[in-house]
Amino acid sequence: MPPRTCRRSKNRISGHWHSSTSPLLTSTSNRVLYVVSLNHATNDGSVYLLSSLFPIVLALFNISVFQVGIIVALGYLVNILFQPVVGHYSEGRDPGRLLAIGIAIITVSVVSFVFATGFLSLLTSVIFLRLGSSFFHPVGISTISKSYGGPRLQKSMGFQSAFGNVGVLLVFLISASLYLEVGWRATFVVFAVWTLADVILTLTLLRGRHSAASDDPQTPSSSKPQTKRTIPVFFVLAAFISGGSYAVILNFANIFLGTRAHLDVSQANLIVSAFIAFASLGAIATGGWTRFVPTNVLLAISYIVASGSIAAFTLLSGNAILATITLLATGFSISATYPLTYTELSRYLGSIGQQSGRSFGVLSSGQTIGASILGLASGYVSQFLSLEVSFGSVAILALIGSVSAVFWIKNMNRRAY
Repeated sequence: MPPRTCRRSKNRISGHWHSSTSPLLTSTSNRVLYVVSLNHATNDGSVYLLSSLFPIVLALFNISVFQVGIIVALGYLVNILFQPVVGHYSEGRDPGRLLAIGIAIITVSVVSFVFATGFLSLLTSVIFLRLGSSFFHPVGISTISKSYGGPRLQKSMGFQSAFGNVGVLLVFLISASLYLEVGWRATFVVFAVWTLADVILTLTLLRGRHSAASDDPQTPSSSKPQTKRTIPVFFVLAAFISGGSYAVILNFANIFLGTRAHLDVSQANLIVSAFIAFASLGAIATGGWTRFVPTNVLLAISYIVASGSIAAFTLLSGNAILATITLLATGFSISATYPLTYTELSRYLGSIGQQSGRSFGVLSSGQTIGASILGLASGYVSQFLSLEVSFGSVAILALIGSVSAVFWIKNMNRRAY
């Protein structure tokens, strides 16, 4: 058996560089992991900063819930359009510089909220913010995937993913209280300082690194349609439902709690923060459960729990305690569907002898498209019908997710025989 060294070998299927346990390489990889994780927290926290203040925005700028839906939908749409462009451009380039550029754009956009005067100026700032946030996922996730392999890759992906939730959690915990203490402008200045500090740290610690992707042979163009053919509709539907449901709750739950439970924005955001915390637990906990229960079965169960808990939240949201309990169950179950869907897709692709990053890109796009469409639809339904109808519709979608998962299980069982 050869001794452990710093040598790295490339997996011919996935294209990932798998490293040994050399202390120097491990130290470098860990530094990359920590910086990328901080970027994830900054990126996602900044993206949802305005969402955490939507109850205030409605009154301060005299906009409607439907206009909130437009802001949410167009924000996600920018990510849908620009993430593939950034992903293509980033191949072979310095990831530290690209991540810093993205966070720098976010910094400028956060400052621009200081000068917002109404719906159009808010929308412009959000579009610019989402342009900056389009850098992180294609660049940051790719950097992690090229720095680790095997079990360490799974743990590293979970670690950086959790930091994204930590960033959103911090924003929902402190933004409203900060606004009540120092006002609108100072609140965004504080968060701009946070993002600027992240830019400096990223440039300092990741300077000079280059993507290993430039060493890869180019994937034949003939493989592109193959990817589309081998991704069953079930996965796209699951991604759409999960991404859309999570987005509706993050962007509209504090408004809903304010109108139904008569909570102020700080109290409502505290409940949403608990939702985010349990969402992080749900994403992490499922990794251990898959050793005892098949992934597709866990996915079906998660959607059933999500459907029931969202329906219960809709009905019981007038009581703050019951609303909190039901929303915690929703966060845990909805977030669990993310890693479970990716794992099930990976298992399926392995069963047919195919591994492709484009397959996971389709899944990510499905989540974002779901967030955009359901964000707009929820704003419209909430404005012209009611918030109750909006959240009730999300519960029905989660139920559809569970039914589709059951059919997927039956289909896979038939394939096994």
